[in-house]
Amino acid sequence: MIGPALALAVLLTSVGVVCPQPARGARGPSADKDDQPFKKQSDQPLDFRGPGREEPEPDVDEVVLGWFGPGDPDHPDFGDLWRGATLALEQENAAGGYRDKPFRLLPAWSESPWKAGIADLTRVVYDRGAWAVVGGVDGTTTHLAVQIALKSHFLLLSPGSTDASADHANVPWLFSLPPSDERIAPVLADAISKAAAGGSFTLVASTDHDSHAALITLRRALGERRLTPEALVELAPLEADLPAVAGRLLRAGPRAIVVLAPSSLAGHVAVALRAGGFRGTIVGGAPAARTAFRRAAGAAAEGVVVPVLLETGLSWEVVAQAYERRWGEPPDEAAAHGYDAVRLVAAAVREAGLNRARIRDAVRALAPWCGASGAVRWDPLGRNQAPAALGTWRRGRLTGSLPGGGRP
Repeated sequence: MIGPALALAVLLTSVGVVCPQPARGARGPSADKDDQPFKKQSDQPLDFRGPGREEPEPDVDEVVLGWFGPGDPDHPDFGDLWRGATLALEQENAAGGYRDKPFRLLPAWSESPWKAGIADLTRVVYDRGAWAVVGGVDGTTTHLAVQIALKSHFLLLSPGSTDASADHANVPWLFSLPPSDERIAPVLADAISKAAAGGSFTLVASTDHDSHAALITLRRALGERRLTPEALVELAPLEADLPAVAGRLLRAGPRAIVVLAPSSLAGHVAVALRAGGFRGTIVGGAPAARTAFRRAAGAAAEGVVVPVLLETGLSWEVVAQAYERRWGEPPDEAAAHGYDAVRLVAAAVREAGLNRARIRDAVRALAPWCGASGAVRWDPLGRNQAPAALGTWRRGRLTGSLPGGGRP
């Protein structure tokens, strides 16, 4: 038996809520121009035309799904993704699983994902027979996992990667829930322009894969607005002397400082900046919109401007209540995307049965699909066409308006 609230959460995020649809003729920030002197991206969805759909469904005791990320709710950067995924798994199994067979989420992880982590994922796919993989939790893990998906033919649904370069590899097995850096960068550039208000700004970027990818797209957006940082400081992911880094950023007397780094590192940088006397505006990248950033930054999170990647509504409120009962604190964007990824894969399994190719087809066909993070609408390459807006950390919570009118 499942309680009314649990049943409502399952219902609202599957078929019970009608997602708002974009206006006819609306064009996103990356809309094609008719005069581009190069080949345009196809308007037709990227498809898999190979074999596999004819394979019969086997008899199994449980439905194994892979998770390419840490299975640790207290992981400093990715714990909230796992918390959201865990809540979704518990709800799916409480509702009957797949034909009364439980879903099981098997983590594959190492802090060196390109070595032991990818080996673990390979074992989950080949030895444990995962029907799909939820991952990766960031751009690095997604790039690694997509290489296995291309060879082994399984759905790879990323709840954490904003790096669009993985999409451009044209792998039909990859789908990504968060909006891409290409959508986030113009929003951040506008925030930087407003915060600097004609004065100078400086920028610090970690040398990890995702921060570097975000830096590339942000510099492009800044260039279009004729904005150039007074100083650009590169930061090693394990940098220990953050006060020295803060000193270099403050030397130019900026009005605003941009921080592109993983959640916990970005939080520590914010602490160093405030301790160094900076009272201007800190603008953070997508990882700074997560609870992991707020935990690391503490009081230094106050006033930090970040992108908002959620469209909230009735579905979000129900899921948020269930999440807070389960984990003792409100969910964030990471939790919502982890939750939606598992729910969407489970819905595809129910639609397609235990067949990897048909599960991939079902994820494409289910859109538009209404999740806790908002409406899921795939572009031809499998990236969710979610919007991005601006929010601000106030008293430990992320506040700010979204295009849909909700509040995170």
